[in-house]
Amino acid sequence: MNNRHRYIFLLLFLLFSLGAVASERVFSVLYIQSYEALNPWQNEMLKGLTDGLTKSGVKANVVIEHLDAERWTYTSEKVIMRRICERARKRGVDIIVTSEDESLYTLLTCGDSLAQTVPVVFFAVKHPDYEQLNNYPNVTGFVSKPDFCRILEQAHRMFPNRTEVICVSDNSFLSTKSKETFQKAFELFKEKHPDFQLAMYNTQEKTTNEIIAGICYPRNTANRMVIIPKWSLFMQFLGKNSKAPFFVCQNAALMNGAFCAYDADSYVAAKLAGIRAGKVLKGNSPESFGISDTPKQFIYDYKQLTFFHIDKSKATPGVVINEPYWDKYRVLIILFYASILGGFALLVAWLIRANRREASRRILAQTRLLLQNRLVSQRDEFNNIFHSIRDGVITYDTDLRIHFINRAMLKMLDLTEESASSLLEGTCSEEIIQIYHGKKEILCDLLKQVLKEGKSVILPDNSFMHKGRAKDFFLVSGEVVPIRANDRTTGVAISFRNISDEEMQRRFFNLAVNESSIYPWQFNVNKEIVTFSESFLKRIGLATEQNPFTLQSLRELIHPDDLNMVQEFYHKITSETSESMRINFRQRDDQGVYEWWEYRTSVLNGVTQELSHTILGVCQNIQRYKSTEQALTEARDKALQADNLKTAFLANMSHEIRTPLNAIVGFSDLLTDMDHFSKKELREFIVTINKNCALLLSLINDILDLSRIESGAMDFRFARHNLLFLLKNVYDSQRLNMPPNVELILDAPLDTTRYINTDSVRLQQVVNNLINNAVKFTTQGSITFGYTIDEPDTVTLFVEDTGKGISEEDVQNIFQRFYKVDNFTQGVGLGLSICQTIVERLHGSISVTSGIDKGTRFLVKIPDSCFFEPSPTRNFDCK
Repeated sequence: MNNRHRYIFLLLFLLFSLGAVASERVFSVLYIQSYEALNPWQNEMLKGLTDGLTKSGVKANVVIEHLDAERWTYTSEKVIMRRICERARKRGVDIIVTSEDESLYTLLTCGDSLAQTVPVVFFAVKHPDYEQLNNYPNVTGFVSKPDFCRILEQAHRMFPNRTEVICVSDNSFLSTKSKETFQKAFELFKEKHPDFQLAMYNTQEKTTNEIIAGICYPRNTANRMVIIPKWSLFMQFLGKNSKAPFFVCQNAALMNGAFCAYDADSYVAAKLAGIRAGKVLKGNSPESFGISDTPKQFIYDYKQLTFFHIDKSKATPGVVINEPYWDKYRVLIILFYASILGGFALLVAWLIRANRREASRRILAQTRLLLQNRLVSQRDEFNNIFHSIRDGVITYDTDLRIHFINRAMLKMLDLTEESASSLLEGTCSEEIIQIYHGKKEILCDLLKQVLKEGKSVILPDNSFMHKGRAKDFFLVSGEVVPIRANDRTTGVAISFRNISDEEMQRRFFNLAVNESSIYPWQFNVNKEIVTFSESFLKRIGLATEQNPFTLQSLRELIHPDDLNMVQEFYHKITSETSESMRINFRQRDDQGVYEWWEYRTSVLNGVTQELSHTILGVCQNIQRYKSTEQALTEARDKALQADNLKTAFLANMSHEIRTPLNAIVGFSDLLTDMDHFSKKELREFIVTINKNCALLLSLINDILDLSRIESGAMDFRFARHNLLFLLKNVYDSQRLNMPPNVELILDAPLDTTRYINTDSVRLQQVVNNLINNAVKFTTQGSITFGYTIDEPDTVTLFVEDTGKGISEEDVQNIFQRFYKVDNFTQGVGLGLSICQTIVERLHGSISVTSGIDKGTRFLVKIPDSCFFEPSPTRNFDCK
């Protein structure tokens, strides 16, 4: 297994090494130029090619071959091209790059197979033969087709007064192709400019003298412009001697007599070809790139612009080349020499000023010696003044270094004067003391603020000073002030004192006052204003802006019933000499709620014993004492009432229990001697016994339910029930218990089914109690019960009778425990109270409407569904 891992690792290492070697491979590039080596743009094109290869991340060795097409015939060019291919094949070549038309087409037609086996990238081709190029999938490149329309338009714009166009060409293939393209462009141009005339010169058909006379003699060229479709060596001779501007479509003509060329920049075109060659060398297919256009621009020869008196600013659009450095950088050169002269002048002025300054310095030094003794005496006087101040004082210079510390401050820092002079003066501020506020050091910020604004700053409350060379903290108060001289800030002084003991006493006092809810106040007798503490204003919810209060504004806070009492108290404390008095009255807060307050006073006498100067006092909220007093009173009354209710309950219970028990015991004794009574009489005895047993059982159940209610142990079990079915059960159980002449009626919608989520036992208990209560007061007529749907998600149960009714006073107390409208009826007055409690536990409500001799109607409203919420008190909620 270990050997297998070693082999895998070795294989991966070899693959990685081979990839690294491949990535560092140096490719061989054959670069074939169409013309001779003296072409002025040769270096630019070579630099663009190499830069393009470098940008694409390819390392290459570029070999340059020159076809020199202008010196040879087409047949000779093919022979030369085959020799170039043979040399390249011997040394090895990875890609061929050609420039101009001659080198490309001679390579493709020379008969050598290298053009078909090696990728070829061309650029600067004017007349691409797409039909021939499509036969070579290994060939890709950039074309720069001549645009004679733009050349003519630009020539007309540069020379609007020249209307004769001379076209000079030869019989070469490329020149002929370019001439045909030019003639088509001129026909379009002439349609827009009919005044222009065209003359065609062929260097191989016309004599040299005729061509030179038409182009180079000034008398013939004033109105002429020359267009060269294809540049050649003879064109170079004509251009350098011509008195008419030459416009060409090859940048090779620039600096050789051409005025303007509309062609691609040689460097840019070669760089694009180099980038594409690099991509091909990296593995991309030449066919995937195809043939692209190279962006062209107008290029002007600066010397030709000068010769024809054309301003450089008019040479737009395009670029200007061959411009002398003086003309190109004239402004910068002038500025450079001007800056040198200016610097020399400044140097001379500085030396003169330095000499004068040195003379002034000598005078100032002598004056300083005379004033030194005066300053020393003033400093000693200044130190004595600050040493006599009881507060600590430190002064700083504008660099925030300590300049002076008085004795009080030295005492705070536990330092002596001898050690302070050498230890502290010149020390940074934060090295000796720090002042903190809210856990943040603020001394440096305060010193900088005073230096910047020139205004005093008070130390914020609750600021602590920390000794830089100890661990002590103490509370301080003070002020940071600027030191000014000659209307400018020359330093900063800070004075402060240790207020730890004062703050401790104040906070102890405030703590005692706040905990006891006692608030101090002061009454100015002369101004008749009362000033309260901020804690008091916060307690009653009033704004601090209202402090101090006038007597009128204070009266508005006092309860109207207590105003006379307070007025008498005021006259009493201002007229009598008693030092301590108190009064209790009700005072209003910002919410309009009156609370009981107790005010205590202490009179501070004025100049005479009889004239009061100030009245001091404290006030305390005694509402809780008043509330406790009222609660105790109410508790006492409730206890007395409970005692009376207990007595009445015991009396009622003894009577209510004794009555059915006597009937049960008496009729039970009669049943022991059944022979003396008829069957009818015995049946009546049994009915009476059963009836009283039921009454006794109902009484016991009411007492048990009351006990469960009081203890919170009444249980509720919820389920989905048919409401009509529950009411029918009540109807069936109560129908037989109706007294004579009383009819029980169930009034409910029979065509719909209403389901509710409730406790069926408790709900039926409520309805049964209400029906039983109606039976007690109804001797004839009917008792009607049922339900209605008056509100969504709510059911309204009702029990209505035609009995004697209830008075308005009894209606108010009908749901109280042990309350009975008629003391002669059976029961202890618990049934309706239990009903109310059950309904409230169901989150419902119960109400009653009645009148004397008008019958009574009970309404119970409960929600359709309830869900139990477990809690110690067994509460539940309903939806």
